[in-house]
Amino acid sequence: MFKPLKGIKVLDLTGVLAGPYCTYQLALLGADVIKMENLQNGDWTREGGKDKSLVKKSMGTSFLIQNSDKKSIQINLKSKKGKNIALELIKNVDVFVENMRPGKAEKLGLGWKDLSKINRKIIYCSISAFGQDGPFKNRGAYDHVVQGMSGIMTTTGTKETGPTKVGSPYIDYATGLNAAFAIVSAMHEVKQKNKSIRLDVSMLDTSFLLMANMVTEHLNSGWVPTPMGNEAQSGSPASGMYSTLTSPILLAANNNIQFFSLCDALNSIGSFNKEKWKSESVRRSKQSDLRKEFQSIFITKTAEDLEILLNNFNVPAGRVRSLPDAVSEKQFKERKLWNKINIKSINRDYLVPSIGFKVDKKPVLPVIPPPILGGDTERVLKEIGINKDLLKNLRKDGIIN
Repeated sequence: MFKPLKGIKVLDLTGVLAGPYCTYQLALLGADVIKMENLQNGDWTREGGKDKSLVKKSMGTSFLIQNSDKKSIQINLKSKKGKNIALELIKNVDVFVENMRPGKAEKLGLGWKDLSKINRKIIYCSISAFGQDGPFKNRGAYDHVVQGMSGIMTTTGTKETGPTKVGSPYIDYATGLNAAFAIVSAMHEVKQKNKSIRLDVSMLDTSFLLMANMVTEHLNSGWVPTPMGNEAQSGSPASGMYSTLTSPILLAANNNIQFFSLCDALNSIGSFNKEKWKSESVRRSKQSDLRKEFQSIFITKTAEDLEILLNNFNVPAGRVRSLPDAVSEKQFKERKLWNKINIKSINRDYLVPSIGFKVDKKPVLPVIPPPILGGDTERVLKEIGINKDLLKNLRKDGIIN
């Protein structure tokens, strides 16, 4: 099995999405991830998702998505004894991850300065909406708020619809991946320089880097992007979305080779004057007329047939699919991105995501089901020398659960 982080210990004080998704990547790579949750309901994603039967068992879908291969402990960090337990755990971990607003970890006595004193080689990763500095640092935010603030929404809609949010919380997921990348990179730096490292990962920063081409163009030339709707960013006259007999289809014909291949494909099912559009300057000056000619042919065929035809002519093309359509494809199934895990606490099998790449032709799959809330508290605390009697007293005093 591909477990390059085996032997690495991570203390995970994160909740909701970006933070847990970061530590999920580390867990899939073999790290021993200990998720530290509060005494009440734990990570509130345990109560999120469409399946209410799972929510009742504190195993909501929103939690199951990114918490396999982890342990769960419950500690009251607002108490002195609880904080001392956390500090004892810190001494024996390689990585600490938190996604609170800047300053909150410090108030708990778990800030960077506090922890780097007791663990000289710790990697301390803070994930937040806007980073640890700047005028927005103390603000909270969620994915949709950051989407609005980043500028991306002014490019995704049309002039008629106005700004349009991307459906999935993609900035959260990308921030988690960004943080995991930062942590793995820092592991090598710790080995080389034998010192602790502070990482600062921001959702807004990540969102800007996801649109690095637009930001770079604007900063250097003053260019301002406008709503593109479903058109290709390349601006190629032929690229974009077309209507068909069934669903819309998107294609890319960004250079002369692809354009003439597109012409040949259309000529195989209809009549298209390739010579008329031989000049790229003509295609650009009369883009509307060109698109109308293409559309008159596309509308006579199904998207399914057109997708096969165009790809056979080496024109990148794909029909618009619903999510059920997309995951029923053979391509999705053969990549094995989701893995079935038996979760005893809910008495059923459940499909959870794996890591986003294969190793030696094999997917990197989760093995251990998401943890029961506080299900590993005793085991983890015994490892740092807390005996059975003390555990009993801590539970009685409301320090652990």
